[in-house]
Amino acid sequence: MVSQVTDKLKELQLKMCRYADKKKTALPNGSGYILPDDWQDDFKWVLQLERKQTLSMADKKQCNKLFRKYLGYI
Repeated sequence: MVSQVTDKLKELQLKMCRYADKKKTALPNGSGYILPDDWQDDFKWVLQLERKQTLSMADKKQCNKLFRKYLGYI
């Protein structure tokens, strides 16, 4: 059960990274990139979920919202 949750979180992280890579914008001076506005906070939250043993129902619902949000760019 725990590995299934971990696999799904890894899948969400991968989708989020692909989204950020697709939506990033270059800085005018060419020294780096700007990531989408709320992506960083969402990604940090997903990374924190890995430490939990079990996810609450609210956590699962939020993960589902993030899946739809970051999968929708395709």
